[in-house]
Amino acid sequence: MKHIMSDEELRRAIRALQDRALDARKRGDRDAADEIERTMRDYQDQMAQRL
Repeated sequence: MKHIMSDEELRRAIRALQDRALDARKRGDRDAADEIERTMRDYQDQMAQRL
């Protein structure tokens, strides 16, 4: 069974992913940053569908 995150869980996850993507870019790890940002966009899309 797939866990559906609450709005607050999504918000926290998006904030954490933004920080991780920024950190990855600072370290020069573009591939990791791109993957993190894809996940972040998926979460943002989920939030947008709920509004």
